Amino acid sequence: MECVMASPLSIRLDERLRTDLEQEATARGIPLSQLIRDLLETGAKSARRDRIRRDSARVARYVAATPSARALFEEAGGTHGS
Repeated sequence: MECVMASPLSIRLDERLRTDLEQEATARGIPLSQLIRDLLETGAKSARRDRIRRDSARVARYVAATPSARALFEEAGGTHGS
């Protein structure tokens, strides 16, 4: 995966949160900025997975409640998990 540097982002941290983050970064042996990037990346991946799950559940509810959608789904081969 190619890493592309984006423009800097400015965020405000209260003293307590900054201290907690600095301590965690020190414990991991990485700079504070790297810790924050790692945490944000993990959070973004989690949010993306949650969004996909919500969208999949919404489609499943629609298919289950709509006979024409259910027929089209069954015609197309049903679930791929079976």
